[in-house]
Amino acid sequence: VYDSFVVSCLNHFADYLALQGYRVLVIDCDPQASTTTMFDIQPESLLDEEETLGNFLSPRSTFDDFRSAIHDTAWPTIKIVPSSLGLQDAEWDLTATLREGGQAVREGLQRLRIGIETVMRDFDVILLDPPPAMGFLGLNVMAAATGLLVPVPARQLDYLSTIHFMDTIADNIEILEENGTPVDYGFIRIVCSAYTPSKPGENDMWRMMQSTYANFLLSQPILASEEIKNATQAFRSVYESKPSASHATYQRCRDNLDGVFNEVLQQIRAQWPSKSSTGRTTETVSSVAA
Repeated sequence: VYDSFVVSCLNHFADYLALQGYRVLVIDCDPQASTTTMFDIQPESLLDEEETLGNFLSPRSTFDDFRSAIHDTAWPTIKIVPSSLGLQDAEWDLTATLREGGQAVREGLQRLRIGIETVMRDFDVILLDPPPAMGFLGLNVMAAATGLLVPVPARQLDYLSTIHFMDTIADNIEILEENGTPVDYGFIRIVCSAYTPSKPGENDMWRMMQSTYANFLLSQPILASEEIKNATQAFRSVYESKPSASHATYQRCRDNLDGVFNEVLQQIRAQWPSKSSTGRTTETVSSVAA
């Protein structure tokens, strides 16, 4: 499930939302920092900084101003809380709360949720990039999210690993609830990614995914495209790039991405409260782990 396309999917979705006029916050909770690099921030440059996500999450750190960990990006309406090399240290510090138990564990699981609550009114959508391992960092992402989007390539091994992954999600929801941190996801959706309809094996997998996941599967897959591959290799999204081949190929790729992401956006918007007679809402933010 956790391949390079997960990072590319999140990056493209953030850019899509920005083009629709939404204020987006990306939070990179993966110590590998691939999403951070996609937004032109080098994790090494944060090594000596105190105001980092790792320090905010670590129970040993005194840094508690989540807003100060937010960085600008090249997009005016996209901000990012970057990952850094110290994020793995935060994982170990959070795991150490198990020795204390009780309140210490509960607070450790809710650190990211608490941080997001201090800035959520400044954004419409918050995108969370989880780590590949489901430790305390992953549990923090699960506790903070209000929806889950799971990209799955149309390959048998990825299909099987996703089934195991969803079992892990169910187990971890129980762990969160047992530690006073219940979750309530407005949606859980799987998107078939890197799909090539002309390949018989992938066609079979697409049909199997439709049968297995039913309404949990987005109706459109993300098609494999050289445009996505070339843009990602240049640390960009298709939305930031010029056509690498013909304009028609580029436009087909964008139209496909627009269709998929619009479907996700409708799931997000369904969670937002209806506007009052004054036209204002008390909360219009969704935190999506992708």
